[in-house]
Amino acid sequence: MADKRKLQGEIDRCLKKVAEGVEQFEDIWLKLHNAANANQKEKYEADLKKEIKKLQRLRDQIKTWVASNEIKDKRQLVENRKLIETQMERFKVVERETKTKAYSKEGLGLAQKVDPAQKEKEEVGTWLTNTIDTLNMQVDQYESEVESLSVQTRKKKGEKEQQERIEELKQFVEKHRYHIRMLETILRMLDNHSIQVDSIRKIKDDVEYYLDSSQDPDFEENEFLYDDLDLDEIPTALLATSPPGTTLEDEILQHSSSTPTSTTSSSPTPPSPATCTTVSTASPSSSDVFPSTTAPSGPPSGPQTSLSEVSIPPSLGVCPLGPVALSKEQLYQQAMEEAAWTHMPHPSDSERIRQYLMRNPCPTLPFHHQVPPPHSDSVEFYQRLSTETLFFIFYYLEGTKAQYLAAKALKKQSWRFHTKYMMWFQRHEEPKTITDEFEQGTYIYFDYEKWGQRKKEGFTFEYRYLEDRDLQ
Repeated sequence: MADKRKLQGEIDRCLKKVAEGVEQFEDIWLKLHNAANANQKEKYEADLKKEIKKLQRLRDQIKTWVASNEIKDKRQLVENRKLIETQMERFKVVERETKTKAYSKEGLGLAQKVDPAQKEKEEVGTWLTNTIDTLNMQVDQYESEVESLSVQTRKKKGEKEQQERIEELKQFVEKHRYHIRMLETILRMLDNHSIQVDSIRKIKDDVEYYLDSSQDPDFEENEFLYDDLDLDEIPTALLATSPPGTTLEDEILQHSSSTPTSTTSSSPTPPSPATCTTVSTASPSSSDVFPSTTAPSGPPSGPQTSLSEVSIPPSLGVCPLGPVALSKEQLYQQAMEEAAWTHMPHPSDSERIRQYLMRNPCPTLPFHHQVPPPHSDSVEFYQRLSTETLFFIFYYLEGTKAQYLAAKALKKQSWRFHTKYMMWFQRHEEPKTITDEFEQGTYIYFDYEKWGQRKKEGFTFEYRYLEDRDLQ
């Protein structure tokens, strides 16, 4: 009975977070569409992405509860899951609109002509990427639950239900990883034009069915899902494009940044900095410096020219006979280039950022605060705190908004800050002497070293040490 109440409490808190997240999403969505300039739109888009990630995590938790047999009435959970999925679709529309900038080359080209085949390929690629991300997130969640249950099982021996749940989760993880491998292979083949888009669309419904219903008791998996794609007969050249240890994201990044290097006689391309296309004259003593193509056999009829492509070290530039003294500016640029070379991005920089999930979350008793109290960032809230609490916040939360609010609340209680002694003072009685430069009398001050209030008689408070800024 206690476990059911605890579970219901977790569900209620989750649904409350969903409601708050959807409300926040709506607010940011309106701000995004009313934004006046591009900078504001980029900021709101980033905020929108952050909120949708939070909602997606809540959706995964809700899907776990929906698949559980412990909960009888699941209507509210299903409604909230659909509510989150609606916001996810809205975010996809926003993302598509903002990804293509209005005046970029892609945007101008899209306005003139849209290739339906390319568009279809991009949509399928996006679907594959999103599906892989969702599967990875579920794997993380399953592994977290396995660890949590394992800890509980070690403490309480003989829990048969927990052992069965652990085995079930391990099977889910194994199946998910199998599908992740298959989908990553398909994505790689799509990127290398080794598979047709229509072939991928044929498996889309089955993959989505697995993604949404793999935990249902009556779920029937299609064991022949990928058979028609002939993934076992992947060309060797495709596999050779990715060295061992290279992730799919690395390969996509490298593929997108690569450019064709082949040239033809009708449309030559400029040579790269380390490549030079030259015209050489074939003679018995020639270009030790420039290798050239073999001259045709037969008696020579005079000097013959031929096009050849050679590699020249960057340090030589286009001076194969030796380096030329560089100017001070050129030396500086060369030093900057070498420094940049030593700090090139690492392949791991392009790896997918995994969502953090607590492996062993510490349960908090329900009568403790689960979220910050309402309006806890207002002066009115701080004025209700005790004076000692305000001093603690001021001295131990330096540089935060909490310190600022604590100082403001102390000033409203007639405490004044002495910038020389770094202590708060308050008049114990009316000063006996008041001038334009100081006042003298008995004061109460807070000694942060001994942590307590002290009384000082005959103290002279010079106004030049008074921190009297008006805290807005």
